[in-house]
Amino acid sequence: MRHALRLALGIALATSAASAGSTTPSAVYATPQHLVAVDGARRLNLYCVGSGNPTVVLDAGSGNAMATWRHVQEEIGTTTRACAYDRAGLGFSDAAERPSDLRNIVDDLHRLVEAAPIATPFVYVGHSLAGAIGLLYVATYPEDIAGAVLIEPAFAGQVATLQAPLPPDRRDAIARSFRRSIAFDAACLALARQGALVSPATDEARACVDVSGNPDTLDDILRQVNAHLQTLPRVWEAQQSELASFTPEGDEPDVNTRELDAVHPSFGDKPLVVLSRGVEEGAPGVPPAYLPKVEAAWRAGHDRIAALSSRGVNTIIPGARHYIQIDRPEAVVAAVRRVVEAARSP
Repeated sequence: MRHALRLALGIALATSAASAGSTTPSAVYATPQHLVAVDGARRLNLYCVGSGNPTVVLDAGSGNAMATWRHVQEEIGTTTRACAYDRAGLGFSDAAERPSDLRNIVDDLHRLVEAAPIATPFVYVGHSLAGAIGLLYVATYPEDIAGAVLIEPAFAGQVATLQAPLPPDRRDAIARSFRRSIAFDAACLALARQGALVSPATDEARACVDVSGNPDTLDDILRQVNAHLQTLPRVWEAQQSELASFTPEGDEPDVNTRELDAVHPSFGDKPLVVLSRGVEEGAPGVPPAYLPKVEAAWRAGHDRIAALSSRGVNTIIPGARHYIQIDRPEAVVAAVRRVVEAARSP
């Protein structure tokens, strides 16, 4: 979706090395797959392929549905069971009547694991926002996790960390950009509730359903599916709530940072691979002269995450932007297989 880039805030080019045979058919994302009840009648959409242990659970970035994994899930499924899901309100999952902050997302995922069921311990694979989800999950349910691959992961205090190298007049640049995106989401949500996005008649409405800024080239099926999803109020509610949860207001830390700071994530001696982009993208409002410093702060955050395991490593993937699973899917598959094998032979 068009807001999938908000954590690293760059557009990943469609340089996928995935072969046609290893890419999930687009038709999978055109309709719900396995709708699992997690809270009364509320359901999350789940799609699994392959067999074997440990199961791999794929969790997408902010505002993304499971289609972001289409270049890697089938290939992972040739060696073990691989499951992707849509978080509340996104893709084909029902909306939740609570904010989409880390604590509630982790609670939903734990309910899904129990209800599906998904065998534990599993290998968690999270992109961007989902990196932070993985940190809170392992702190809350450590027995569920056999290992993890965190791709361009978000971390506590991320916005403040990336803004710290900026000059005083730009010190709030990234947070301001996020707040503009939240306002855009709110405007689109209002239009969606009015039914004005189904046949958009204004530039504002057309901007809400414009999927041309996707981080990958879409075929006709995915373009139509994504455009339809962007007409639904529940999707805008979820996107806005996820973004608001990691956007600080003034000097106050964001909700997700407060939730992570309240726990002490640790992977112990479980295998952990962090993947960082090799192409410098920076963030909105960052002057070009400060790009290297912001990128260094981003990678330092990933180094700190890798250090949460005695077997952790942060690997920079050349030629990859924020969506490594799209730019360099073979690197993601290799990292997942490495962790799966390590989990099988601890």
